[in-house]
Amino acid sequence: MNPVVVRSPLPLAALILAFCLGAAAAQTQQVTPVQQAPDRVAPPPVGPTPTDISAETRRAQEAAAAGRSVEALDALDEAAIAVSEKMPLTIRRATFVAEEPQGYGVFNPRDSTSFEASQPLLVYAELAGQGWRRSGDIFRTDIVLDFELRRADGQSLVAQQAFNTIATASRRRNREFFLYVTYSFSGLEPGDYVVRTTVRDRVGAKQTAFDLAFAVRR
Repeated sequence: MNPVVVRSPLPLAALILAFCLGAAAAQTQQVTPVQQAPDRVAPPPVGPTPTDISAETRRAQEAAAAGRSVEALDALDEAAIAVSEKMPLTIRRATFVAEEPQGYGVFNPRDSTSFEASQPLLVYAELAGQGWRRSGDIFRTDIVLDFELRRADGQSLVAQQAFNTIATASRRRNREFFLYVTYSFSGLEPGDYVVRTTVRDRVGAKQTAFDLAFAVRR
């Protein structure tokens, strides 16, 4: 996959790479960050959205009882997809990692959130609830990433909207979907910081965000 490189003329430079599992490669592009606030994160719905999966689960039960295992799994997949399409866009897990992940769930978490100055921050995040747009027998996603770097007291230092657009294509609506982002900030003084990554799903008209706190050592 091709990395997306963002180079900033600001005192705080950010190099950002983003990938996702089971997807077409993101296109390399040059973007000039601007000092701005990211999109507001839409609050989740009040209470779960009702989803009727009784027909799919009944078909799965009947198929499993008759020994038709593949049919049972297909029915359960349809039930899971129905739930996914109705749920809010959700980050199931987000963490700093020690090295590039090798796949969904195949990662080594970093044992510390303290970094040397200019040391890259490797981030792994699992995404659920993304929408799929059908084009013939191909399913496509359209996901946009923003970021904001803040001091621990909330002061915004730098932000960039749409530093990467991830458009994937698959013949299945994959649910094992993860993001891998590398943030490299230069010019940070020792102290405590928070990096917020906002994920916008333009197919499902949903968005969410996650914060990761870290410290720059003296």
